[in-house]
Amino acid sequence: MTDQYFSAIQSLIDDLTADQAEISKISKRWRALATTITTETGAVRRAVNTVNNAWNGGAAESFATYMAEYPKAGTALSSALTSCAGKLDAAATALETAKGKVQALYREKSAWLDAQRNDPETTAISLTSIRAQVSDALERAKAPTAEATQAIKNATDEIGKYLGEVQFFSAIPAPGDRDFVPGNNPTMRWIPDPDFLPRTSTTQSASYNGDSTPVGANGYGANGSGGGAGGGGGGGAGAPSLAVPPNASSLASNPRAQAVIDYALKQIGDPYVWGATGPHSFDCSGLTLRAYESAGTRIPRVAHDQWMSGPRVPDGNAQPGDLVFFDNDGDGIADHVGIVLDPKEGTMIHAPRTGSDVKIAPYSGTPLGFTRPGNS
Repeated sequence: MTDQYFSAIQSLIDDLTADQAEISKISKRWRALATTITTETGAVRRAVNTVNNAWNGGAAESFATYMAEYPKAGTALSSALTSCAGKLDAAATALETAKGKVQALYREKSAWLDAQRNDPETTAISLTSIRAQVSDALERAKAPTAEATQAIKNATDEIGKYLGEVQFFSAIPAPGDRDFVPGNNPTMRWIPDPDFLPRTSTTQSASYNGDSTPVGANGYGANGSGGGAGGGGGGGAGAPSLAVPPNASSLASNPRAQAVIDYALKQIGDPYVWGATGPHSFDCSGLTLRAYESAGTRIPRVAHDQWMSGPRVPDGNAQPGDLVFFDNDGDGIADHVGIVLDPKEGTMIHAPRTGSDVKIAPYSGTPLGFTRPGNS
């Protein structure tokens, strides 16, 4: 009898029911593919850097220019997959939230009907009263249903942007007729660089992508610009940490962001170790991973994935506890990350590079951008 009276509410619940497990599988596959693309195109970029260091001449320069399109396409595709996965997750969450609210309304109206039936002073329940209860439930269900509908539209619109005419790797012309291919253009020469020294096999075979690239003999990344090196990363390996400001324990606007800062501050002086995630040594993304984990927010392991997962914060709107990212190689890929301490002073807490410790440093130069995981 209850189903008969409240069939309109039940119908709305059915409309909001989605296969959460399947949606989650799809978004996880997209994120995993995005990570794989980033890792593989990063390996391509490092290999091209090696070729570029080993060879001079017009052919070598043309080759480097041509191959630079692959990391760009990989970054674009990785970004598209991550963005679509985020919209899909948001739609699934909105559907589940809306369904839960409508189910609560159903239970509320069912309880009302049961109370009417069990009231000895009620001789009959008027259909007018029941219709009024149903109308009230449907009216209150409009807002969460509209939010779910909008989230679904956002997801379909985002996915639709990348269907059809959008090209990633397929937009790169085939290499066979390029002028760097021997024989295609006799004036384009490959000239060996006499000063080139091949890297050790250990450095060449390393594939970890936590902070830029593996550490090479120069103490930076294997490509000469490891996390924190160069203008973007800020804070040289030998520079001492800036002093902890007296208001460090009250800089953040909410407890979660302050927890991120508090955790990072406790690690000041711990050594940078490539690939480490604590508890007594860190690389740059290992520090941010554990700091956010301490505040109850899960973020990806590596700097680029942390950047891609967002959500982005417009320049000039950074807050204490946000993440600040750098692109030291200039290829559009985030290869270093720190935690904003005081945006007014332009300071961050980060693990710079091998030979240095976790420290407070200015985020000098031009950061790639900022994110606020979990909207902390």
